[in-house]
Amino acid sequence: MVDLRLAKRLIGKGLEANERRKKIIKFKESTWKCVYFLSGELLSLSVTYNEPWFKSTRYFWVGPGEQGWPDQKIKLKLKAVYMYAAGFYTYSIFALLFWETRRSDFGVSMSHHVATVVLIVLSYIFRFARVGSVVLAIHDASDVFLEMGKMAKYGACEWLANVSFLLFVASWIILRLIYFPFWILRSTSYEVLLTLDKEKHKFEGPIYYYIFNTLLFSLLVLHIYWWVLMFRMLVKQIQSRGQLGDDVRSDSEGEEEHED
Repeated sequence: MVDLRLAKRLIGKGLEANERRKKIIKFKESTWKCVYFLSGELLSLSVTYNEPWFKSTRYFWVGPGEQGWPDQKIKLKLKAVYMYAAGFYTYSIFALLFWETRRSDFGVSMSHHVATVVLIVLSYIFRFARVGSVVLAIHDASDVFLEMGKMAKYGACEWLANVSFLLFVASWIILRLIYFPFWILRSTSYEVLLTLDKEKHKFEGPIYYYIFNTLLFSLLVLHIYWWVLMFRMLVKQIQSRGQLGDDVRSDSEGEEEHED
């Protein structure tokens, strides 16, 4: 009987230590991502906020002056935004494969990272950097709150996790489910055809129009998928009177751990 109680106690301590180690690993992952998303958001805003295309999507394609796509100049600081984002999302593909905790939305996350890298590369090559800079700005904002919420959850700070989750949901709805489809996608699929001279700009080619927009719409599909997960989490939070689950975007079931 004594040996049985001792065994249960030792096993319990071992499980507790293992769970603590997993949370520390996840906390480090979220801290690193939060640093990137916050710095990336500040960089994107500092570069694009005073540009005309930040406030009017028409300037994605024309202006200032006589400039028009694809002859618009890409400023050095805008190139820096692109290099910064391309580096992070390329790293994220390898991190997801080899280093990060394996979560149940692995396939969806990998699809998102690959689509993002392809979009960054194509939009830079084909001079869609104005569109890309705004897309990066509205995406990074939501992820700042996501990673803050995860860090707070892993650190057992429930009130900060709850606040971060609510800000994350609000920013996701406004930026990714409203602004992204009704302003960005509308401009890349409809407004561009009305703005550019079709005789001068062969925009409706397979890469310029269909592939680029297909990738952007694929991001919207992923946004909707993740919103379904968030809505479930929000319902659970209300039912449990403000207590969040282990993760604020992906299901925690079936997680695997990569050794450092």
